[in-house]
Order: sequence, then structure tokens, then C-alpha cells
Amino acid sequence: MEILSKKSWVLLLVIVFSSFLFSQSDNAVRDALKKSYDSEYQLKFQKAMEDLMGVYEPTSYELNLRLGWLSYKAGKYTESIIYYKKAIAKMPLSIEAKLGIVYPLGALEKWDQVVDSYLAIIKIDVYNATANYRLSLIYYNRGDYGNSWKYLQKYVNLYPFDYDGNSLAGWVKYSVGKKEEAYAFFKKALMVNPYDTSFNKVLGIK
Repeated sequence: MEILSKKSWVLLLVIVFSSFLFSQSDNAVRDALKKSYDSEYQLKFQKAMEDLMGVYEPTSYELNLRLGWLSYKAGKYTESIIYYKKAIAKMPLSIEAKLGIVYPLGALEKWDQVVDSYLAIIKIDVYNATANYRLSLIYYNRGDYGNSWKYLQKYVNLYPFDYDGNSLAGWVKYSVGKKEEAYAFFKKALMVNPYDTSFNKVLGIK
């Protein structure tokens, strides 16, 4: 057996020691996350954040994502946005982080930034159901029925028997005077939820 050189031995020791450190670090993160999940389950959101601070690394996607969510639940919306932005910077194609950041942005009524986040998602995943539906809802509430339908039609094609999609589609079509199309969507929504009475007046149901 060939005898390892001194340089090779040093390299081997470095690799073994590094693996040991990474293993220790991974265990510490998992333990911290476990405590954090337990605290969140008890609705102790601030405690759940504190559970992670001993292992927090500013470049960790996972920890920034987790802290973004916990900060939002704790009502610390500005702090939440900062964490989510760090997660997005680390993983620019992450849809989960872009979906996450809309919660604190919405809580602060930064609706233009919410729209930008959903548009960024659609740029990555053109048929993302959540982004398309929520964009449609935002544009509907703004009275921009053209853009509302632009995104909603993708959603109703993906989920043709979905109550929310058919209900919103009915109101969009009704708002632009296309009553026959609106009635068709309303009737389909009622097939999903026969107890809904919000369409009764429009449909002439007493």
C-alpha cells in the first residue's frame, strides 16, 4: 500500500474535520428548527424566532424563509419583508419566498409591491394558480377588468370547477356588461356551493 505523503495526510484531516463541523452544524440547525416549530405550534411566534437566532446565518435561504414567516405571524411586517428579501436574493427563482413576502406587503398595504411579486412569479411560472387568481382579484378590486380577466382566464382553465374562480369570473363579466357569460359562471359557482346567496339578485332568484 502506497504511503500517503504528509501533504495528503493534512488534506485528509482537513476534509474529515470539515465534515465533522458540517455535521455538528446541521444537527444544531435541525434542533433549533424543531424547537421553533414547537414554539409556533403553541402560537409563541417571538419565541419561535428566538429559537433560531443561535444558528442564524444571513446567507441561509431556509432560515431567512422561516424567519420571514414567523416575523409576519408576530406582526413584525417590516422585519418579515427583510428576511424574505434575503431568501429571494439567495434563491431568485424561489416561488415559495415570493408567495411568502406578499403577506407582510399586504399587511402594510403595499399593493403595488404585491402585484410586482405576483408578476415575478408568473414570469417564472406562467400558469401559477395562486399568482394568477390573486392578481385577478387585485385588478378586479381596482376596477381594471381587462387585466383581471387576463389573469383569471388562466386560473379558470386550470380549475374549471373551482368556486372562487367561477364566482370572480362571473363578477368580472357582469362588470363589463357581458351578462350571459356572467350568468354561466355564477351558475357553475352555485353547482359547487348551492348555499351561496350572493348571486340571487343578479340571477333573479328569490
